[in-house]
Amino acid sequence: MEILAPGIEQYLRKFLSAADPVREEMEHLAAERDFPIIGPLVGSLCGILARMIGAQRVFEMGSGFGYSTYWFAREVGPSGAVVHTEGSAQNSALAKQYLSRAGLADRVRFEVGDAREILAREIARREMIPLDILFNDIDKEQYPDVLPLAREALRPGGLLICDNMLWFGRVLEGDARGPADATTRGILELSRQLQQAEDFVTTLIPIRDGVSVSLRTQA
Repeated sequence: MEILAPGIEQYLRKFLSAADPVREEMEHLAAERDFPIIGPLVGSLCGILARMIGAQRVFEMGSGFGYSTYWFAREVGPSGAVVHTEGSAQNSALAKQYLSRAGLADRVRFEVGDAREILAREIARREMIPLDILFNDIDKEQYPDVLPLAREALRPGGLLICDNMLWFGRVLEGDARGPADATTRGILELSRQLQQAEDFVTTLIPIRDGVSVSLRTQA
């Protein structure tokens, strides 16, 4: 299912700033490899949200080869930090190359492994906690694990940003118990959790594949 009519998406792209050579190369690589990235519309949204709240500490759950990291790292500034997590060492190394070329690698910590485990360690250490932004783009069947971690990690006024929350329209196929596939059920379950959460206020923005933005309202 197309979430946005192609004409509307092209119109929205008129509001984007011109891509620098590194961002342009990353977008070209994603298209060439059919590698899922958040794309410039969602990237721009993430950047604006980070700037709006003056984000200095950002943790990404699922960073791929660094495209979303690029947008956050630009906004946290030289004194800020972004934790990039990725299950593939090859993708992590590629991200470091791209972000080094963009002049942003010195504000990024690159971690390889399960993002949930890495964040749990971060919460225990308290070095980056509380976070200003937690960005979620891990495997979709793992989405129900995210909100409990967000409660431990985010400051009041911080943001939980989740990608793929419309899942190409598959969220219309069922509820968190079925009959949808496991990935869709994972997204539906996180959606249910966010709808019922008393400590988060959530909106769902229907650009690209759907992005939810949840404001942490209380500790």
